[in-house]
Amino acid sequence: MNLNCPSCGSADTQKLSLAMEKGGMAEKGAKLGAAYVTNIWIPVATVFFAIFAGIVFAMINGYLGLLVFAGTLYGGYAGRKWFKAKTKSKFGDLSASMKENGFQCNRCAHTFIPVAEERAIAAASGR
Repeated sequence: MNLNCPSCGSADTQKLSLAMEKGGMAEKGAKLGAAYVTNIWIPVATVFFAIFAGIVFAMINGYLGLLVFAGTLYGGYAGRKWFKAKTKSKFGDLSASMKENGFQCNRCAHTFIPVAEERAIAAASGR
């Protein structure tokens, strides 16, 4: 089985499950509850702050209160979207077979499933 990277030809590859276990900050953050923060605390805090700020500014002017309320809700939505994109695992979109059988190149970060030598030779010769 050829474990060289098909993209750059480097022999410096590792099993993808090992790379996911070792992980980076995004993978560690997902294990520590970044999804919990993204899905629960940002929306709750946004709604609470939007209501509070909306009431305070509505005492000055009703339209101003409505604008502050809507702007705060949109800011919370955009912040949640940004935070979710920052903490997303780079391995989250991979298929189950790729996670189990795949390899990652340490040089170019290309993920691939190695092909057995006999099948590669048979495919190349057209059998």
